[in-house]
Amino acid sequence: MCYDNIAIKNFCAGFIVMKKFYSLCKKTVCIDAESFPGDNPMWAQFEAAPCNADISIGCSINDCFPKTPEGIKTGDFVVSVDGDTVYRAFPMGTVNGALTKYTPADTSHSETFFTPKSFPIMMDSRYMWSSLSLAQLLLFQNAFFIHSSFISISGKAVLFSAPCGTGKSTQAALWENHRNAEVINGDKAGILVENGVYVCGVPFCGTSGICKNKSFPLGAIVLLSQAESNSIRQLGGAEALQEIMKNIYLDFIAPHERLKCADLIIELLSKVPVYHLACTPDKEAVITLEKELRNGGVI
Repeated sequence: MCYDNIAIKNFCAGFIVMKKFYSLCKKTVCIDAESFPGDNPMWAQFEAAPCNADISIGCSINDCFPKTPEGIKTGDFVVSVDGDTVYRAFPMGTVNGALTKYTPADTSHSETFFTPKSFPIMMDSRYMWSSLSLAQLLLFQNAFFIHSSFISISGKAVLFSAPCGTGKSTQAALWENHRNAEVINGDKAGILVENGVYVCGVPFCGTSGICKNKSFPLGAIVLLSQAESNSIRQLGGAEALQEIMKNIYLDFIAPHERLKCADLIIELLSKVPVYHLACTPDKEAVITLEKELRNGGVI
């Protein structure tokens, strides 16, 4: 059953519980919290009508976090595994920020713990996707986030993916300026591998400031490197798999995550070409890539 209101308020255990619904990678995510800190314009455009969500996240505010087993530090997170349960701690400086508890076998439900001090900061648009461990929860819904500049051209998505500073935004802007492409997100994209392969805008975009709620069939992934002249080649098999996984927002500490991600990418590779473009920061790079995409029937 669906309703026509964005935030549902229910009196429960003496306090008001609010539910907000968002559409991410064509999946509905319900966030259940005592309150929400201020308006979040970046996330607002992804709000969805309330319904039976694919992922339900309960938010609890307590002075102390639950005790967890000793964890593994990986990037910004500390990950602990206790049997079938995974805990992902996301610190706020030197103190506790958020702790998400979930089961990889069933990511339709999870719980995230906050302290009163950390809650309004961790639920800010910059940190919300990390504090709620959305990358991990969506993986078992057949979706993952990739570090890329996302453009649409001829009704399809093209992703420019590479480490920071390589020129993803530059190549996306060149296609916008010279081929009238639309930049959907300047830093991140969500890929859904389900009944085809789709790329979806997401409500976080690094420092690019470009964040739109649009989705397109995936036409191609273009992995970039800087060069003095332009050249392109199509990647396949293990090389394509390995290079794509380098740019995905997952750390693979939890059980089965690496295998699940590899399975999704292998299915993607059966449907979508992946290229390596050694490129210059000018129109010549557009011409080189455009020729390959036309020859491959992508555009």
